[in-house]
Amino acid sequence: MSVLISHPSVAPFVQQVARALHEAGQLDRFITTLRRDDHSPRQRLACRLARLIGFDLATQLSRRRVTEIPPDKVESLPYAEILRLLSGRLDRSGRITDLVWSWAEPSFDRAVARRLHPGLDAVYGFEYSSLATFQAARKRGLKVIYDVPAPEPRFVQEILNREVALHPVLATPYHAHTEKREELRIARRRAEWEAADLVIAASAFTKRTYEAAGLDGSKVRIVPYGAPPAADRDSSLQGGSSQGPLRLLWAGTFSVRKGAHYLLEAWRRHNFGQHARLRIHGAITLPDSLLNPLPEGVEIGGSIPRDQLMEVYRQSDALIFPTLCDGFGMVATEAWSRGLPVITTDCAGAADLLKPHQNGLLIPAGSTEAIAEVVTWCLDHRAELRAMREASLATAAGWQWSDYRRSLISRLDLTT
Repeated sequence: MSVLISHPSVAPFVQQVARALHEAGQLDRFITTLRRDDHSPRQRLACRLARLIGFDLATQLSRRRVTEIPPDKVESLPYAEILRLLSGRLDRSGRITDLVWSWAEPSFDRAVARRLHPGLDAVYGFEYSSLATFQAARKRGLKVIYDVPAPEPRFVQEILNREVALHPVLATPYHAHTEKREELRIARRRAEWEAADLVIAASAFTKRTYEAAGLDGSKVRIVPYGAPPAADRDSSLQGGSSQGPLRLLWAGTFSVRKGAHYLLEAWRRHNFGQHARLRIHGAITLPDSLLNPLPEGVEIGGSIPRDQLMEVYRQSDALIFPTLCDGFGMVATEAWSRGLPVITTDCAGAADLLKPHQNGLLIPAGSTEAIAEVVTWCLDHRAELRAMREASLATAAGWQWSDYRRSLISRLDLTT
């Protein structure tokens, strides 16, 4: 079997799919956009053009390294992605960037579709960037595999609309802009689903949201994302502290969808800054009015390199991830890999791996008081929280990316 996989990014879960296919001897190529260590004439020209207009791609390239498969198995199509990155640098509202993205993803998809060839047996694509590829593959009689990292899009949009109705401060121009375009985008994703022979999801939660929307759940195979290699046990168990302020960590986009506004509300309402510290690493997309001024004890550290973030996991007392809607949430497995307990909701796919009061704490989504109660519990039970580090580390060790790859290949059933 020969499988072509495509995705505009080189995210860890994408590379792990490519590696799984490569290890099984089934990878034809991985097609992506911009990546580090690509010395092809196409990317050299793209980078040169970016520099001419004053846009240095060095930081972006440092985050786009393909490490899981041989370089000769990767092809880059960088132009549209560079335009998207440039628009993001200049566009404070996010609306122009969104429009560029909505053009760039289908443009990438069409380019991938033109690269299908007679030697292929299957294509593997991801949401919103695969419709033309899937349609071309079906005409060739190829097997079509669709990966859906996120919950069903209308389910997500309804959650966001509900939050705007409950919290009018969230009714930003960007939300209004994306809401007007969402029905067309949902239709594209649904067409991708209908064209697929098989659908891969990272959690039962994701599968349920698609079934609730009336889509065929019998296509779905659930393969949870793996954890990074578990850290040294002694080092992990010595992380965190039972003395001084409680140290909570947020990792990833600080957004409405992740429940960030509920966390800030709980923090302010209960004056947690007197006894705890909250460190935030990741992009910030909440309105400025919710952030300024930040409550006592909250620190925004921005995005940092992954190796630094992994050390911050180890030093913290718990990861707090009160998401309203998440297909998985790899921050949870990253935290467990450093022995860090995870506080998350029943709307996170990673909750499939959470054992309450063993490797973390489970709370309902969308509740300020639930967040307040769990932070209060952590303040009052520092020893019990620290004792969860052992089970947290064991959770990561028990389901590694190698387990994910073996499980994925067995569910793809590409042997015939």
